[in-house]
Amino acid sequence: MITLEGRKYMSPKKLLAAKGIHYLVTRFGSARLRSASFDEKYRRGDWNFKGDAGDELPSIIRKYLRGGAILILGCGAASILDVFEPTEFSSVLGLDLSTEAVRLANRFARANIVFEVGDMVRFQCPRNYDVILFSESFYYVPTSEQKKFLKRLAGNLKLGGVIVVTLAQSKRYHTIIDLIRGCFQIVEDRKFVGSERHLLVFR
Repeated sequence: MITLEGRKYMSPKKLLAAKGIHYLVTRFGSARLRSASFDEKYRRGDWNFKGDAGDELPSIIRKYLRGGAILILGCGAASILDVFEPTEFSSVLGLDLSTEAVRLANRFARANIVFEVGDMVRFQCPRNYDVILFSESFYYVPTSEQKKFLKRLAGNLKLGGVIVVTLAQSKRYHTIIDLIRGCFQIVEDRKFVGSERHLLVFR
C-alpha cells in the first residue's frame, strides 16, 4: 500500500490482482499485463491451492491418461500433481503465462515433468498427448479464438486421447459449454458431485 499525503493507494502490482481489474486485464490486456496480474495472484497466495486426493479430477485424469503423456495448459502451480506419483505419467508438460506460477510448479519437476512459461493460445505442441487438460484455465482463451484453438489441439491428441476442461460454474460459462458440445465428440459432460463445477471430456 502506498501512502501519499495521508491517503492510502494500492500499488500498481496489487491493483492488477484486484477482483474487477484482474478480470478485465486477464481477458483483454496485453500478454505482459496478463502475466503481471497472474504473478501477483500467486504471490499473494490467492491461487496456491493444494491437490485434494478426494477430488474427482485426479481419478478422471487417470482413467483417460493410462500412464501416458499429459499437457496441462494454464497449469498454474500444478497443484493437481500433489496426488500423483511421477511414475503415473510417461511425461508431463505444463505451460503458464505466469513466471511465478511456473516457479511454484517446478517443485514437481523431474526428467519427465517439465514446466514452461508461455501463452497457451500461441503454443505449438511439440508432440501428441493422451490428455490435454484445462483445469479452470480455459476462461482465459479469448472468445474469438476458442473454437479454432480447440480444433488445433484436437489434432495433437493420440488415438483415444481426450481434452479435459473444468469450469467453476456451468451457468456463468454456458457459452463455452455450448461451443464444445456443438463442435466435438463428447465423452463426459456433467457437474462434479455436489458442486457447480462442470466437467467436459471430449475429442
